[in-house]
Amino acid sequence: MANTAILDLVDKGVMLPLMEEFYTIQGEGYHKGAAAYFIRVGGCDVGCHWCDVKESWDAERHPPTPIHRIVENADKYSKTIVVTGGEPLTWDMKPLTTALKERGMQTHIETSGAYPLTGTWDWICLSPKKNKLPVGDIHQKAHELKVIAYYTHDFQFSEEHAAQVCEEC
Repeated sequence: MANTAILDLVDKGVMLPLMEEFYTIQGEGYHKGAAAYFIRVGGCDVGCHWCDVKESWDAERHPPTPIHRIVENADKYSKTIVVTGGEPLTWDMKPLTTALKERGMQTHIETSGAYPLTGTWDWICLSPKKNKLPVGDIHQKAHELKVIAYYTHDFQFSEEHAAQVCEEC
């Protein structure tokens, strides 16, 4: 991603560093078992040692892809789109979600919440991380909380975030 013009388009969310995209069955969470099209965006500086997609961390390894091409590919497979990463909120998601919504698609995101929420989402799965905590009001907007319990004390961390998500429960 050396070209300054391309970097500017990525910063604006008109292009995204696309790691992979694929049609599959959601394997976890509330929508487990539902067919969905996954868009995995490159770039993440959260740095979880147990991450199963470390190859997503370096955005420069993934080609800047115009969002219109991403949307066209998604539209061939499903009306439920899951945007994940890496950390998708590293980038401005408004252009992508606007284009997806214009085609009548349901937009889901899986995020650590480490960056401000951008875009229009039908479902927000918040997966907070200790080394880069969620920002803004994402706890109040989240529909689902997913916390990795690697150590015993991670359960306390989970409970603290669940209390923030469920303040109105």
